[in-house]
Amino acid sequence: MVEYILGNYMVSTGKISQKQLDNILDKQDQVRVKLGLIAVSEGMITQEQAEEINRLQSTCDKRFGDIAIEKGYMTQVQLEKILKMQGNAYLIFVQSLVDAEVLKAEEMENVIDSFRKENGYGLSDMEIIKSDDVEKIVPLFLPTEAEEFEEAIGIAVRAIIRCIDRHTYPGKAEMVTEVLEDQMVSQKLEGKTVKTTGFVEAEGGMLELASVYGREAFEGMNEDVLDAGAEFLNCINGMYSATISAKESELELMPPEYFMAGGKITGNKICRIPLWVKNKKLYFVVAE
Repeated sequence: MVEYILGNYMVSTGKISQKQLDNILDKQDQVRVKLGLIAVSEGMITQEQAEEINRLQSTCDKRFGDIAIEKGYMTQVQLEKILKMQGNAYLIFVQSLVDAEVLKAEEMENVIDSFRKENGYGLSDMEIIKSDDVEKIVPLFLPTEAEEFEEAIGIAVRAIIRCIDRHTYPGKAEMVTEVLEDQMVSQKLEGKTVKTTGFVEAEGGMLELASVYGREAFEGMNEDVLDAGAEFLNCINGMYSATISAKESELELMPPEYFMAGGKITGNKICRIPLWVKNKKLYFVVAE
């Protein structure tokens, strides 16, 4: 996540070119290995156990390592070892910039300072972004009025990262009065209060999400794309419902809907956050 947040900022400010960023990220993908693969190669778990954990991640909002420990497949010490082997994404990104002779290490501090000031972040906020910790990063992109939607948005972002694109990253969210868009999917969750969540196509993000989730290379927006997006939204809301039901009251998921034209989400409070999937933009919406 951090490599795209900072990398795209550097492109937008002319520090590096899009081609340079693409080349650097391609090389990072070749060296940043999934935890499951490392754990299997180190003999800590079997391939079957890794696949089981990956399947469980598609149904619950938990990290690979947390599930492995809960199942008794790994110890905390083993998890810490493979996390170190995977490396810190921010440091890998900086090292990749230096190795490609695109930027000197000392110049990165100027980039960080400019990014911090432009976005109104504090020094502690920047340390959170450098940590590449999704749970801590997402709240930095939400307005204070969206605090009650933090869990739903966090679950959605983590699910996309785990199941669709590990480079997915957010932009600044905003509160809106309604969402009236074409090419969108939505679903109501009924309980003590009624929530509605949805995905809205913006600049190819829905297409990318559906292609990965549906395991089909869709060439353009159509009902099959929206149907795949609706199915994935239902999975996300299933995770959210399980989390909320454990804390409060049961939530009932209504059948998801999709719209090629005239989609609408209304509510007393609505938060819309841009997300980039495969570096293509869509919106995730939560309303109450």
